[in-house]
Amino acid sequence: MPVWMRLALVSAVTAVVLGVVAHVIRSGKPLQLKGGSGTITPEKSSAVFTVMGGGAMAVVGLGAFLVGTVDGMGLVLACIGLAIGGFMSPSLTHMHDVHWSESVIEGPSRMFGPTLGLARTSIAWSDVLRTGSTMTGYRYVETLDGQRVYWSYLYKGNATLEAALALRCPGLRARR
Repeated sequence: MPVWMRLALVSAVTAVVLGVVAHVIRSGKPLQLKGGSGTITPEKSSAVFTVMGGGAMAVVGLGAFLVGTVDGMGLVLACIGLAIGGFMSPSLTHMHDVHWSESVIEGPSRMFGPTLGLARTSIAWSDVLRTGSTMTGYRYVETLDGQRVYWSYLYKGNATLEAALALRCPGLRARR
């Protein structure tokens, strides 16, 4: 098979996979939605794929290093794989879920490198001063004293949280 044909095939398969993932995320419903309360959670199938891909990179990289086929590059690949899988693995649990009610929003409150950390906080809707986005695409609400709750557009039900945010904080200003 010619190189251009392989590239076209890889591009087409990548486009289809990304299209399916985007559809699943956009059409995803919140984990829980009852009255004025709800919970959104990271999309689990993409998290599983990312953790498994990172693990595979780590195994292949370490194996290549141990066999001696790629010297130090195998260790670099292994470290990158471990970082990818490690940063995404908390998304397989409910530790990064975001909950909201009529009075508060509660969720991850710190960034750890390019992803969310383990700390959580609860913020009254009346204390929310602004909203914004991080360089890595996480959305957040923020109080006057700098407390934040973060979430991602990759969370199933993201649009529902955004609607709740617009309803409870209609005059919110965005921070870029």
